[in-house]
Amino acid sequence: MSDTAPTDAPSVAVLATLDTKGPEARFLADELSARGVRPLLVDIALTGSSPADAAVSRAQLAQRGATDASGDDRTTAMETTADAAATVLGELISAGAIGGVIGIGGGTGGWISQRAFEPLPFGFPKVVVTTVVKASGENDIVLIPSVVDVAGLNGLLTTVLRNAAAALAGMVAPTESHAAVIPRPTLAMTMFGVTTAGGDVARATLEQAGYDVVVFHATGAGGRTMERLISDGRFVGVLDWTTTEITQNLTGGLCDAGPNRLEAAGAAGIPQVIVPGALDVINVLPPIPAQFADRAHHWHLPTVPLVRASADDSARAAWFVAAKLASATGPAAVLIPEGGFSSLDIAGGAFADAAADAAFQSALRDALRSDIPVLTSPLHINDAAFAREAAQTLLAMLPPRSEPTEKE
Repeated sequence: MSDTAPTDAPSVAVLATLDTKGPEARFLADELSARGVRPLLVDIALTGSSPADAAVSRAQLAQRGATDASGDDRTTAMETTADAAATVLGELISAGAIGGVIGIGGGTGGWISQRAFEPLPFGFPKVVVTTVVKASGENDIVLIPSVVDVAGLNGLLTTVLRNAAAALAGMVAPTESHAAVIPRPTLAMTMFGVTTAGGDVARATLEQAGYDVVVFHATGAGGRTMERLISDGRFVGVLDWTTTEITQNLTGGLCDAGPNRLEAAGAAGIPQVIVPGALDVINVLPPIPAQFADRAHHWHLPTVPLVRASADDSARAAWFVAAKLASATGPAAVLIPEGGFSSLDIAGGAFADAAADAAFQSALRDALRSDIPVLTSPLHINDAAFAREAAQTLLAMLPPRSEPTEKE
């Protein structure tokens, strides 16, 4: 491996199992060097001793908990190696020693690299070249299919590795900064196809008030990502416009964000407004499961039918909301559009069910903490006036803010 990068070049970590992917890793390192980037090899092999050119050896990872693969305990070694690599990478990032990371491999190296990169900061350049590409939707790792196995420097693989090196080099290259505006405070928001019409109005209202609004698609991964980024301190408030992931969690739907949904904002103490957007919707795969056979359904995509949540489902969702908000440390309010919770849940619509919607409101009022207001509107969730009301409700909870100014 040659190093033609200048001494002041940005450095990047290159993860690979050097016992089996050494030539491929060194080819990638040379391609990075040729593009003015200094590579640091990180050996994520599960057995043996690291070669002399490893900037981070297996022994160093072992000091942070990595174990050897022995017998049938390969999976534990993969997990501990990935977690140890994540720790080392975090230390390097904190020290300003690297400006990006890239991992290569088949099932083992690709899996370890992706897991090691998941805890790294949002926006930090992260690339994985692997035969097994599986996007989680919860982070900004760039996944590049190797197309062929990472096994030998043939013409096809070297093309992929060369392109990957160019991509990462471009990500870490310093750029000239122009006069910048101090970033505006940022709000989180959830949305779904059947709540988009009103959601767009609410988002625009918040933006016009001087806030950046980050919208998360409420597909399960979106809700989990939002909760994690709230915990990271990235937002000053939340308009939880679309809480369908709660119903999905309770009924086994596809868009399940897990049992910890609706916790982060309360723990962080930031203002939150909760709307039962698409709470009437359960996403399933065809054929429609037997337990939903007698339910109203709608084909939202050719491969994804939507099933109507029942009154019992709606009440359970209300209890879920109340339980999560019981421990909220910041301001909170629930705003209910009595005209319907989605574009399907409207008079004459496929999911129109006033009794089911009323069951949510009734159960919520019985279970919710007494100091958290439940506000109602006769309008539909996609009515522009309701959307503006939801945005204004959140804005009233937020602290006063000054106008952004240019950085000196």
